[in-house]
Amino acid sequence: MHIRIPIIMADSHDDKRYTCRYAIISDTHIRPSGESSSPWKTNLLTNDRARWVAHTINAHSPDFVIHLGDIVHPVPHLPTYGSASMVAREIMGSLASSCYFVPGNHDVGDKDNPTVPSYIINDDYIEDFHRYHGPTFQSFDHGDVHFVMINSLALNSGLSEEDEQRDWLEVDLEEHRGRRVHVFSHYPPYLHLPEEPSNYDNLDQPARRWLLDLIEEHRVEAFFAGHVHQFFYKRHGETDIYNLLSTCNLRQDFANMFRVEAPEEYGRNDAAKLGYCIVDVYENGHVARIHRSYGRTLKEGETLRKEKKIETRHPSEGFHSPLGVQLRYPIAEVTELPYMGPVDEFVRKKARNDYTVLALWETGIRTLRLPLADLNDEATRRRLQELHRMGSRYGFFTVNTPKPDALAEHSHLVDFLEIVLPWETVHKTLPDASKLRETLQTPVYVANIESSVHRERTGPKFSHYMSHGFHIDDTSKLDAILPQRGSVDGFVFEVPQTDHPLPTIQRISDYAKANDIKALINVRLAPEDPADYPQDDNHNANRAAEAAIAGYAHPDVRVLLDTFMDHDRGYFPRAGLYDRRLNPRRAAHVLRHLQAAVNAHGTYITAPTRKTRDSWTTITFHTPQTAYTLHLPQTTDAPAPQPEPTTIDLTTGTVNPR
Repeated sequence: MHIRIPIIMADSHDDKRYTCRYAIISDTHIRPSGESSSPWKTNLLTNDRARWVAHTINAHSPDFVIHLGDIVHPVPHLPTYGSASMVAREIMGSLASSCYFVPGNHDVGDKDNPTVPSYIINDDYIEDFHRYHGPTFQSFDHGDVHFVMINSLALNSGLSEEDEQRDWLEVDLEEHRGRRVHVFSHYPPYLHLPEEPSNYDNLDQPARRWLLDLIEEHRVEAFFAGHVHQFFYKRHGETDIYNLLSTCNLRQDFANMFRVEAPEEYGRNDAAKLGYCIVDVYENGHVARIHRSYGRTLKEGETLRKEKKIETRHPSEGFHSPLGVQLRYPIAEVTELPYMGPVDEFVRKKARNDYTVLALWETGIRTLRLPLADLNDEATRRRLQELHRMGSRYGFFTVNTPKPDALAEHSHLVDFLEIVLPWETVHKTLPDASKLRETLQTPVYVANIESSVHRERTGPKFSHYMSHGFHIDDTSKLDAILPQRGSVDGFVFEVPQTDHPLPTIQRISDYAKANDIKALINVRLAPEDPADYPQDDNHNANRAAEAAIAGYAHPDVRVLLDTFMDHDRGYFPRAGLYDRRLNPRRAAHVLRHLQAAVNAHGTYITAPTRKTRDSWTTITFHTPQTAYTLHLPQTTDAPAPQPEPTTIDLTTGTVNPR
């Protein structure tokens, strides 16, 4: 059932601070009308999915559009290539802006490698591309950015096209030396590491090294690639490299990154991983916004319903998000994918699961709670460095007081440190935490360990339990140690799953102020029963929204939500903001749009109140500019609340004026 969670606000403004906006589409795999050369049912949806994306992009009013290749699905040697290309012209012709096409392997043939599963690029295929889609490589200027599109399939081919393109690109970049440059290619230079072996999804050597040398020499600002039907983000020197989503399907080989049962068609129809990209260019950088299409379709002759959407912001734009998350799964996990036909039948390629990054960007979450081991691991630390420049901030936790060496060396990555102490020895160990605070000049919070041992046992039952943080209903143990805290900034508190975040965080904030300490607050989504698995998306969405409002209202405390991604096995299973495929749950949508609404009109909010009546919880709060009413349904069949002048459906981001 579609659940409306509206929030009332003044008319939203369209703050266009960018100097240029363009859209990127990739891997549409358009087929001839009524025909498919593939056995997959999802291929029958490709045209309507591409048409929906094209019409939706028009609502963003981009200055131009770039297609990263695999425009059509029939490869060039098939007789249906021409008819598919004509359908592509019709669908892409619905774009209101000029569209530039980059050739993909389905458009001009595969790269010249004996392990690829199709016919390789040749002069005839290149001419076919010219006939239907235009130049295979080209460049143009728009504003202060130089845009370059290359034919990655020609590299290492030995064709005259390769030499012509090499000479052209070297001259073109030299003529624009010192300019901002964005490059567009079907193939990414590499999938995981610059020196990785050849596979179906990278450029082969020696052209890979040649292209990377050019990127490095000319300090290319951004490099966009398709082909893999996946989101990946890499930082190569001074260049942001993005792999973008397909509009039509997921590559089944990459479905192996997710340790959960495959969705429809063995992973191919994971619709939450389909979409397009809108790039906003600013005077001092750019922001690539990934928009999930969820496989929505628009049939020929249909009209797309016009809806006003609230515009979300990227963490790198100074987006204020008071709600951090516990990131229990690794942020830089690399998966070695099984070799599998028809692509990469003879090699295990490695790929990093970057959907965590996409999830953080789209929800606007900036603060992550991580184990201190992540800072000490070189590969993970390098990843944290890359994401730090994109707006991410980190709090690290550890049991017992660590040595200051690594923390001091990488202090720019440490927003705060959480030291978890056995409370039986706190009189001995707390002074060490205080000394570390004096040495590092980094905020330090102390938490207590709470386990099964610390809980009163009644009867024969025993459940393994481990947690941390004080409860505001019982601060006696904390009260006893406060006079000895020294330089420690504050302490960690827990909001149990049964407690409402807003009033509980209010009480914790009051306690912290009264005792002149800071508070780090962990809002649990897991229940006390280790075998209970609540999967109430509505409840978790409400809890995330309420915790966020409490964070805005009490900037003196830090609020973390536990957890970011589902735990669907083992002890204390819980549903997070995202499922095990890192597809957003309702809580992620609600949090994303709620934060966008608040950020649009100032984040200094006051006087939140909470009331429950007629199956709805209503939270009212104010900023200097706006009065808000947040309606949270307590049941899936809650009756619609009284209509208001302007609402935002937080599950969709749709603005609904009365």
